[in-house]
Amino acid sequence: MMLLVTVLLASGLLSALTTAVLLGQLRRRGVQQAVRDDGPETHLQKSSTPTMGGLAVILSIAVVVLLGGLATDVAGLRLYLVVAAMLAYALVGLYDDLSKTGTGNPTGWRARYKIVAETAAAILFLVGLVLLRDDAGPAWHTEWLWLWVPLGLVALVGGANAVNLTDGLDGLAAGLTTLCGLAMAALLAMRGDMQMALVAAAIAGAAAGFLWLNAHPARIFMGDVGSLGLGAALAAVAVAARMELLFGLIAAVFVWETLSVMIQVAYFRRTGGKRVFRMAPFHHHLELYGWPEPTVVTRLWLVGAVCALLGILIGVATWVGGAP
Repeated sequence: MMLLVTVLLASGLLSALTTAVLLGQLRRRGVQQAVRDDGPETHLQKSSTPTMGGLAVILSIAVVVLLGGLATDVAGLRLYLVVAAMLAYALVGLYDDLSKTGTGNPTGWRARYKIVAETAAAILFLVGLVLLRDDAGPAWHTEWLWLWVPLGLVALVGGANAVNLTDGLDGLAAGLTTLCGLAMAALLAMRGDMQMALVAAAIAGAAAGFLWLNAHPARIFMGDVGSLGLGAALAAVAVAARMELLFGLIAAVFVWETLSVMIQVAYFRRTGGKRVFRMAPFHHHLELYGWPEPTVVTRLWLVGAVCALLGILIGVATWVGGAP
């Protein structure tokens, strides 16, 4: 347990410090957030806020996880695969961020190209899990690959984009990521999977460290490099630890934010222009409903905390009861 506390604190401190340094560099280079014209009017003033702060978060996680793993007996193939998946998705996000900041176009890289790149990275990660067996983790039984591989693909691509969609309000995605990471670290530690518990603790710490400068009013945004990287990291831990279903509960706010977009788009197309929500993702609906941004963030954090706690309780009951 001391290892996880050390990783949590080290990752948080490194993330906070590197974010502060990066903030100054981004300001000097004029790297600013591109804001969509069709978003809430209150967001237009955020166009001068530096973005791509997620670089500091992702690098902090990678450094702490690799050093922590090498300094102990926790290092293993799954740990390296999870870090590789996180970095691959972060690179996709970085390219998207550069496309936005370089042109001033808030849409960035075309969605279909991003999905292709994300799917390719997810497939490589899953192939690695199947081929590079690691005795420290749960077995990937060959007869169940037809189920677990598609589920893992959905979890990884969906998880990365869910955090990306949720990253629309100051501190929202970073706070929820912290809660998810803490819940997963606690569960995995109780299960005895210290490899993935170490990664989850590093994710929670780095997200919390970034939150120091990302909380309302945000002085820096994580950008797609941060949101895609963090989402992929959480999902990769869940897939590698074979806790995909519990991850869906722990990350329920992220799941709902994604579903709100899917519902909105499907209903809009089916009805010829009508909407279920005032705006999607759901956090923008709450803003347009009249809730101030800090209120939306705080209440979604509370919902996220409840979901994380439920995930821990169900996980403990399931694993203690002997279920896989």
